[in-house]
Amino acid sequence: MTAPSETNHMIAQYVLGLLEGDEQARFEARLAREPELARQVAALQNNFDALDSTVTPEAVSADLWSKIESAIDTAPKAPPAANTNRPSQAFSLPRWAGMAAAIVLSLGVGYFGGQSLGPTPQAPLVVAVLVGDDMEPGAIIEAFADDSVRIVPLEALVAPAGSTLEVWTLPDPQTGPVSLGTFREASDLVLGGPNLPAPQPDQLYEITLEPAGGSPTGRPTGPILLKGFARAPVI
Repeated sequence: MTAPSETNHMIAQYVLGLLEGDEQARFEARLAREPELARQVAALQNNFDALDSTVTPEAVSADLWSKIESAIDTAPKAPPAANTNRPSQAFSLPRWAGMAAAIVLSLGVGYFGGQSLGPTPQAPLVVAVLVGDDMEPGAIIEAFADDSVRIVPLEALVAPAGSTLEVWTLPDPQTGPVSLGTFREASDLVLGGPNLPAPQPDQLYEITLEPAGGSPTGRPTGPILLKGFARAPVI
């Protein structure tokens, strides 16, 4: 019998498209005979589809693929692995692939962890990937019907002494930005926000740096560290 943690890892790898050959065939055979496993895969794929929809397609040069192949061919080879039963890794995953893995596995940890809370874990109404000025993903926000939000950090975020990190959303221009809570250091956490209308696709979420205790005005006053727009998971 496969351990739950190993199954969760394989689900994430399958969603990323990292399973190949016999390993992929064996996993797909399990999908055909295990309805619960198929449901978990579909749920994680839906979350990833929501993240995928936040990306704006851009035109690429005609020689992009040849550049990728050249980079792979010239990448330094890893030394042989000590365990001769395991193949050595020829090259490291590109940076974007590592980030994609981090996103999928971060969502997976939360989703699978939620299974232990009961047979019908709460599903997010929207998911937002927050990025910095460099357009690198820094955190994922899942917003739920009970006004709570789950924050999954993808990079280190620590408030300096005398300050705090504050999470905001913009339900509509008339209401203006609303604080969902504060925290000092990035970790996988849930904040219980105020009573608000149900979150909608394209709703803005952001994290700012504020004085200790949070914004003194009830509105963002510090620099915006991360921001992004919500997308609805595909059902």
